[in-house]
Amino acid sequence: MKKIIRVFSHKNSYTPIDDYAFYGEPTPLFPLPEHDEIHISCTFTWDKPYCEYLACQWQLVTNKQIKLGGVAYGSPSYDFVQGMYIKPNIIFTSRGCNNNCPWCVVPKLEGKLKELPVYNGNIIQDNNFLQTSRKHKEKVFEMLKKQHGICFKGGLEPDLIDDHFVNGLLYIGAERVKELWLACDTDARIPYLKKACEKLSKAGFNRNKIHCYVLSYGKDRESDEARARTVYESGATPFVQLYRDFSETKTEYDADWNAWARMWQRPAATKAHMEKGTNYKNFKT
Repeated sequence: MKKIIRVFSHKNSYTPIDDYAFYGEPTPLFPLPEHDEIHISCTFTWDKPYCEYLACQWQLVTNKQIKLGGVAYGSPSYDFVQGMYIKPNIIFTSRGCNNNCPWCVVPKLEGKLKELPVYNGNIIQDNNFLQTSRKHKEKVFEMLKKQHGICFKGGLEPDLIDDHFVNGLLYIGAERVKELWLACDTDARIPYLKKACEKLSKAGFNRNKIHCYVLSYGKDRESDEARARTVYESGATPFVQLYRDFSETKTEYDADWNAWARMWQRPAATKAHMEKGTNYKNFKT
């Protein structure tokens, strides 16, 4: 098996921590472990210039092959190697998605849904776990029966939350489940979200465990505010994500939009906002 050094532009809660994981430029006085290749991993397109700079810097300290790739470069993701580019407790049990949402790059990079071998882990990061087969889900539930602090973080499609999924959660133990992340990217998804929250609530999950991604293009504050409020009132904690396209330049929003989004990203601030009934037009940065 090849010994691969992985280099990341930044360290975050997902990047691995081991002897072969490095961040930023090489440290001249720090000896490198024996290796066969060095991979520069780039997730965001706006980090590409920096990652290309890193590739040059790392080439100065090794005579082995340097590979530059990652999501930002459209590198294919047909399978999953546990612990390679994300922490080992974070796993993908499938790749791809059968939807074709115009704002999502997953189908372009990964194609249609494909089920993968199930590794041990407590954070399920699949882009659309609920599109997997009943048999596959049951394999995942069986694995999760031995885990704690379980999170479904990829964004669960509300209209696909059925009795089989809910019963699977109860099978592994509701107390073991820490977070369930749904997605409500458009107003058209609201009726499905309400039904999903109702189903999960009846199974014993409350707003502390039910979260929901809320996509915003930073254009219609009134509409986005209404959708985020509806998510909260439906029994989930909204998390507003300002849309970032897949271009070379990072999409920038003004201070007011950023502050508004942050308020919907912090549960305590969101709760206070909802309890005060603050009107979005009166929201101050």
